[in-house]
Amino acid sequence: MDLHVQRWGDGYAVFRGKERVSGAFSNRDIALRAQDRMQDEALKAKHARNRPCLTCGTEFWSTGPGHRMCGNCRTNCAGLDAQMVG
Repeated sequence: MDLHVQRWGDGYAVFRGKERVSGAFSNRDIALRAQDRMQDEALKAKHARNRPCLTCGTEFWSTGPGHRMCGNCRTNCAGLDAQMVG
């Protein structure tokens, strides 16, 4: 993704080519952080797809390789961890 920050009006904005893809920011540092977030989200979206849960096998929408358990199994495992510690 070819994102860059440049002046826009009285502030700064994030652009893809000549298209503005963000709102206006009061300073360059805030715009650069927004650019970083947008690039991270795009990278995650690139790896998102339906995957089978490693625990129960149910297909669910996974945001990437590090997200391999469905919500139900994740919740159940969190409860087990709390019981083991406490």
